[in-house]
Amino acid sequence: MPLALIPLVALCALTAGSVLFVRRSLAKGGLPRPSAFCWLAAPALMLIAAIVWCWGGLYLGGASELVSLCAAALVAGAAALLRDPILAALDARAAAAGIPRRLPHALLAILAIAAGVALGFLAMELPYAEGGLAVEPRFALGEALLVLGALTFLYFLFQRRGSGIALGVGTCAFIGLTQFFVASFKASAILPNDLFVLGTAAAVSGSYVYSVDGRVLLGLTCLLVSLALCALVLPIPAEGRAARARSAAANLAAACLAFVALWAGATLPSYFDDLGVGMEYWYTLTYYRRQGFLTSFVAVAQDLPVEEPEGYSAAAARDLEASYVAAFDETRGSGGERSAAAAQFDESRPTVICIMNETFSDLSCLDGESWGYEGLGYLGQIPGRVLSGDLAVSVLGGGTCNSEFEFLTGIPLAYVGDGKYPYSLYDLSVAPSLARQFSELGYRTTAMHPNYATNWNRDRVYEALGFDEFLTIDDFPGAEWYHSGVSDAETYDRILRLLDEHAGPQLIFDVTMQNHSSYDQNNIGEVEQYHVDGVSDYDNGRLSEYLGCIAESERALEGLLSALEELDRPVVVLFFGDHQPALSSIVNDAVYPDESDELAHNLRVHETTYFVWANYDIAGAGGLDEEATSVCYLGSLLAEKIGAPLTDYQKAQLVAWEEMPALSLLGARDASGAWTPLDEADALPSVYDDLAQMSYLEFASKLE
Repeated sequence: MPLALIPLVALCALTAGSVLFVRRSLAKGGLPRPSAFCWLAAPALMLIAAIVWCWGGLYLGGASELVSLCAAALVAGAAALLRDPILAALDARAAAAGIPRRLPHALLAILAIAAGVALGFLAMELPYAEGGLAVEPRFALGEALLVLGALTFLYFLFQRRGSGIALGVGTCAFIGLTQFFVASFKASAILPNDLFVLGTAAAVSGSYVYSVDGRVLLGLTCLLVSLALCALVLPIPAEGRAARARSAAANLAAACLAFVALWAGATLPSYFDDLGVGMEYWYTLTYYRRQGFLTSFVAVAQDLPVEEPEGYSAAAARDLEASYVAAFDETRGSGGERSAAAAQFDESRPTVICIMNETFSDLSCLDGESWGYEGLGYLGQIPGRVLSGDLAVSVLGGGTCNSEFEFLTGIPLAYVGDGKYPYSLYDLSVAPSLARQFSELGYRTTAMHPNYATNWNRDRVYEALGFDEFLTIDDFPGAEWYHSGVSDAETYDRILRLLDEHAGPQLIFDVTMQNHSSYDQNNIGEVEQYHVDGVSDYDNGRLSEYLGCIAESERALEGLLSALEELDRPVVVLFFGDHQPALSSIVNDAVYPDESDELAHNLRVHETTYFVWANYDIAGAGGLDEEATSVCYLGSLLAEKIGAPLTDYQKAQLVAWEEMPALSLLGARDASGAWTPLDEADALPSVYDDLAQMSYLEFASKLE
């Protein structure tokens, strides 16, 4: 028997019962209350949806969940149709027992709210649960309290009617259903910042297939059971206009108290620090399943705001930035080198290629000489470089998007906060943007990453940052694969194609993929073997495979620069690594086992490399400048070096850079090369606080 027959039979039974109910009402000389049909609409619509899902081949679950949904729909329908007789019988029993009429109605409301808490929790969590509910009890209790506060608020707001409770439980079910689809389509959880891009979500929603499974039907079953109880919650009206007014005012006062309690529960405790909620933004779905939707969502929402610098005011920050801009114009901006580069840029309009190479780093910084690694080969000898050096980064072994954020916006993560992923948290359309800056100069802007567009929300982020085009894995059909993804060489070939297809100036941002972990795949052929004392054979094998990937990246890079050298058009390349591999920590601990300087120990594995190269002689560039810096400064240093127009924020950054040339989540480096941890506020370079004020002005102050 086709599964569609199960909800079809239930719908026929519900329809027949409704017709019989109407006939009996008419026979008694009256019409059913319109509210009865309002309560009847929900079970009828769910049965219709079940029929459509089954008939269209969109239901992927079993018959038992379908039967449960149909049974709950019939119970909810019966409660809607028999609402008045049931309540009349309840009043009669109360009168016979000498009990005030209000008492059983109040008990019924309490039962509906209590059941609504449990059923709302299940309706929200079941649809996207995997292998059964896995919410830890302490988090389940916290989420239940939030649902209780919401249902109590709605109950009194709707003047003690069951429709308020039903709205709350229905919202829980809607959240669960939406999270099910988001998990199915994106394998991620709904985050607060997703609310900023509802228009984008709606625009692409038509391209998905909305199939459901038994978990969704179980969630909807919980909603229907709750609706059956809510339909019976109806207050006894007060007699007289004054009494009704007092009752309405008392209900609104109770609603306000419930809302205050709900708001306090969602805002006063720190969900991360006080309640122990955790979050890894690459695995949001895993954390939501373990901690519950609401507790996780509220925790992330609490983490959204960027802390305002002490003593901040917008007017003072603007004045401060203006003073830094004036200082730049009087010093770095007034020299002959800058003037020559600016004139050349205006005339030649070079194409700018920015390559953030996945997990690219020079592990010779981990005392490579002691274990036979001499460091990078080709990259350290490239002719035509005008700027290069060590690059301080804030992430290790992952968190690529944070290096992207710092580079593309120039906003240091030190001022955003540790453990935050701006790509997943904020509306970046208000952030400074290298893409938007070059687009306003008439450049065609392209981002490419040969993986899924939704990784780290890049499909949304790149659009918000102003890129004209985003090339994803779908744009690399049949591409050569190396190690963990599309090879570096394939992305470089695509860059050359873009240059061939478009004669005008371009900004191209290439986020490569091939060097991504893991490094135990044994899929790149024979590689040189390295051995670090104190490191297991397994980890030495991983180290050797990783360094084999780096060698291949250098070969691909050499091919790209050789091809660009032959072009009869000006091209600039900025190349940098986003972070070291996680296994660097193992090597670092083995090579420096008893290092007492924790900051120095950590800085060593939070360092990559960068360079700026051009296929033409940049005016004013007297040769190679070796400058150690950090990711947040790269865009400004690049623009200054090639003579591109600078924003006020970039000018201010470059002045601050002279005193504080590197800044990351680990600390700040002063002009002498000494690092200071961020928690030693009094010892930080003097410009640290100034840059905090200006960064907040340019980014966080614009977030809603």
